Amino acid sequence: MKKLLLLGLFSLSVSFLQAQSARDVRLQLGADYNFYVEAFGLNFGGEYLITDQVSVAPNYSIYFPERGNASNLNIDARYYFTKDILQWYGLVGFSNNWISFSDDIFGDVKSSNAGANIGVGGVLKFTDSFAFNPEFKYQAQKHGQTVFRFALVYFINHK
Repeated sequence: MKKLLLLGLFSLSVSFLQAQSARDVRLQLGADYNFYVEAFGLNFGGEYLITDQVSVAPNYSIYFPERGNASNLNIDARYYFTKDILQWYGLVGFSNNWISFSDDIFGDVKSSNAGANIGVGGVLKFTDSFAFNPEFKYQAQKHGQTVFRFALVYFINHK
């Protein structure tokens, strides 16, 4: 049964096969889970491929913690190890988090922390125009945190 499933997935992937190329532009909309603030959020982003294997991918997340507000800006550089239907990549980049809340003990608390990102992800195409994008990254800031994102990607200039 596993072999049949793998054969079916391989056949499906070959039918949608299309390599990425320089100057491709992608938009994404997804959901994040930030393990430090223990909250889900919405993520909006884009990606521009500088070469066939290197891209810049800025994105912004808005989180919904139990109290207060939290958001995160990332500017990542991705290096793609594969170019086919499943495109695996590693990433490094810059991150800035903003957290604010108010309570009776501390009053108004606002925090902004900048740091570096490192992580891995993939782009799994399921049509010529759309793909799924799971990503896992560690953000090395004052309080290091991990983030998991799952997004839907739209290829603006697909061929």
